[in-house]
Amino acid sequence: MIMSNVQKNDDRNKRQRDVLDIPSGANYYDAKFGTMVHKINEGGFCVLSQSDHLIMTTLGSCISVCIFDPIIKVGGMNHFLLPESSLEEGKNNFSLRYGNNAMETLVNEILKRGGKKERLVLKAFGAGNVINMKADIGGKNHIFLKQYIKDEDLKLETCDLGGDFPRWVIFYPSTGKAFVRLLQRTQDRKIINQEEVLRKKIEKQHNAVDIELF
Repeated sequence: MIMSNVQKNDDRNKRQRDVLDIPSGANYYDAKFGTMVHKINEGGFCVLSQSDHLIMTTLGSCISVCIFDPIIKVGGMNHFLLPESSLEEGKNNFSLRYGNNAMETLVNEILKRGGKKERLVLKAFGAGNVINMKADIGGKNHIFLKQYIKDEDLKLETCDLGGDFPRWVIFYPSTGKAFVRLLQRTQDRKIINQEEVLRKKIEKQHNAVDIELF
């Protein structure tokens, strides 16, 4: 039996609706916000469909991009530590800690749920110069993201990038609303130390992979 275009569209829409949300590894009910909070860390991401839950993260030199389709009310957030990986995706446990993999994964997961690339709205946060490093990881993350958005012809609605302080970000994936707060207390700067430890761990693994044996 030949299916009509309407039937095909209905089946495609059903498949898209049947794609499950991707929650974060850590989620809990927060009485202050009156909803579930999905907390993501470096290399994490979360995608929710028509949900009143929120996604939250804290950032130093890392970047989180919030992506939202305003028509189908699907959105998500990622959190990447470094700009790009030269290794093949999936070769190590750190793949989503790189911007190129983190962005491709988040965009594709939203498209799987019926999102349209031309409708996607992006908001970006982080890339702080939070430690005195010649490497300027935050600046490199910012440059990568700017080029990625240009190459993929995506729409960056707003951003809060750079500066000298860590950030706390919350995102409502069903409305596209995002809120950011600068973290200026001494105890908040532990985020910097966590990122630096992880960055060195990733670099150590890269060096091990890049060794050629004769």
